[in-house]
Amino acid sequence: MDIQYYPFDEQTCTITYYVSDETKRTVQLDHYMNVDMSEYSENSAWTIVSTNRRRYLMYDTYNIDIEFKLQRRANFTTFTLIMPLLMLAFLNICIFLVPIGSGEKGSFSITIFLSYGIFVTIISDTLPHNSLQVSFFVLFIVILLILSVISVFYTIIQAKLVAAIGAKECPWTIFKPKPKVRMPEKDEVAEIKENKEKEAFETLPVEEEEPYTWSVFMEKLDIYLFFLFFLLICATTAVFFWMLLRHASRNNAEPVDPPVTTPYPPLTTSTLPVTSTT
Repeated sequence: MDIQYYPFDEQTCTITYYVSDETKRTVQLDHYMNVDMSEYSENSAWTIVSTNRRRYLMYDTYNIDIEFKLQRRANFTTFTLIMPLLMLAFLNICIFLVPIGSGEKGSFSITIFLSYGIFVTIISDTLPHNSLQVSFFVLFIVILLILSVISVFYTIIQAKLVAAIGAKECPWTIFKPKPKVRMPEKDEVAEIKENKEKEAFETLPVEEEEPYTWSVFMEKLDIYLFFLFFLLICATTAVFFWMLLRHASRNNAEPVDPPVTTPYPPLTTSTLPVTSTT
């Protein structure tokens, strides 16, 4: 089975008819009708997209191939696997919104990671074992699992740094907020206007800054990582669904080939007895 586009995949099932130990001179194997689907009952997992019949010669005997193109019904997989995975992925980025001092950040990230492990186990039992093609759905899960591992690793390192040097001043000023200028009060403005001291506006008092420690730096970094992981998950999900839906729409747009029929070849005079099988 080709599971590359699971769960929007299509499979081809071919049934071959032939008469063993016979040749085209002894048996004229053919079927005058198209594939009859009058007794077919709907299947809950698959739907038949098209059928085709082909007659050809192989090893000096006639073969008839009946080909069925099957399309998987993806509703069950979409609502039981894909949608919970997406919800879990957006829960994963909420790790960066949990405060450092709450004490729940590490346990929350570990819980999300273990949830991914449960989904990987379920999907490995659902998908057919095939190493010839790599399913895009499996790649999507692997990317989400990698992002979860990175978030767990970051949470552990962050907790260690905050416990060790959280109260120390951070030399990296990339996330340091600008100092806020304290605006003068009404009585101060009136006094300045009366005395016409223009220089007083130029030397307005500055509010006292909070110490820029490693803990403050980590809190600012969490906000940027939240938006970064959010964009990564959105981009990965968009590419995943674009590839699968593009494959599904392309298959639906392909015209269905009419059944191929091959007329009986002219019979030649032979001393062997000739039988006809329909």
